[in-house]
Amino acid sequence: MSINVSEMIWTIICFFALLLVLKVFLFDPLTRHMDERQRRIDAGRDEKRRAEAAKSEARRAAEESWHARNDEARAALEQGAARAAGRRADELEETQRRSEQLISNARTDAGREEEESRTAVARDADELARALADRLLGGGEER
Repeated sequence: MSINVSEMIWTIICFFALLLVLKVFLFDPLTRHMDERQRRIDAGRDEKRRAEAAKSEARRAAEESWHARNDEARAALEQGAARAAGRRADELEETQRRSEQLISNARTDAGREEEESRTAVARDADELARALADRLLGGGEER
């Protein structure tokens, strides 16, 4: 058994030639493909994180907007209720003032009518008393 040096040198040369061919046509393209795929995966993850952050921000903004609108609606309802209560109070006050004015006018009219009635009764009583006195003093002249 002897070692053939020339065969060994050619085997080594072929081995390194094969390594060079595999590197150029297999390993480098495969490595580039794997690196590109990893970049796409990383970009997809980054895009997903940005989308989730935007979604979270949009949800937070929507909730804030909803709370603000809810507060505005509540304030508007309270303001409307306060206005309605104020209007009711004003209307009640106006009605009460009118009622008092009508009562006052009715009392004044009643007092004036009572005075006119007393004056008329007193005048009629005077006339009746004169007529009765004339009849009584006149004795039967008219009969």
